[in-house]
Amino acid sequence: MKKSIVGLIAGVALVFAMSASADEFRARLVKVHGDVVIVNDKGEERKPEKNQYLVNKMETVVTRDGGKAVVQFDDGALSVMDEKSSLRVEQSGWLSQLGGKIYYVFRKALGTKEEPKQVKTGFATIGIRGTTFIVVDNAEGQSVALQTGKLNIESPGEDYAVVTPKANDFDEFKKQMQDQQQNLKREFNEYKEKTAREFIEYKKSFDLESNRVVNFDGNKVTEKDLDESFSNQFGNFEAFAGQHIKAYRELDESIKQ
Repeated sequence: MKKSIVGLIAGVALVFAMSASADEFRARLVKVHGDVVIVNDKGEERKPEKNQYLVNKMETVVTRDGGKAVVQFDDGALSVMDEKSSLRVEQSGWLSQLGGKIYYVFRKALGTKEEPKQVKTGFATIGIRGTTFIVVDNAEGQSVALQTGKLNIESPGEDYAVVTPKANDFDEFKKQMQDQQQNLKREFNEYKEKTAREFIEYKKSFDLESNRVVNFDGNKVTEKDLDESFSNQFGNFEAFAGQHIKAYRELDESIKQ
């Protein structure tokens, strides 16, 4: 069984190699559900049918309402696209998420010097170090949820205002001020200004560790533990991609050994 699964990945690599002379491909759709199209750099669309599953450099995979796709890249990375998502395939090691919700798996380099791998969005440039993560950029908001590995997140513009959650002792403060109601508002405003100075740090970039989520609101960034909602989303993506993620991980383990 393990050989057949690893063979699945090897088969994809063979297709890449056989097609190299025909197109400047970078990826292949290995699973498609619903309305999915590939858009070239001239804005021309094609359906991923028969021999049209290859995705060339500077082309964009688009999943529309109800559509989903699993994309295998020539460097071994894997993406699972939710509906209403767009992923442009740039140069090697560089992807641009133009919108939607996408799950990524990137293999960790093993003692070899590889070119940096990045996912670019409108709100962050994400440097990747052997990771499994989800990027959300839609009506739900903008966020990055990291399951395993490590990410470096860099602002494409002004510095992030990184809010560090700490214990909120205002309840105790308020209790102490109950006998001074007339001064409460002034004192509280001073308290808020003080805590804002203490708990907000301006950074051009920062690292995100495993089992953490960052949410973006303009340049404001808040971080928290990976919650049940995102855990369920990881599970849903992995259920859809099924054998492709399993094959990817088994091949990764065999390379490490």
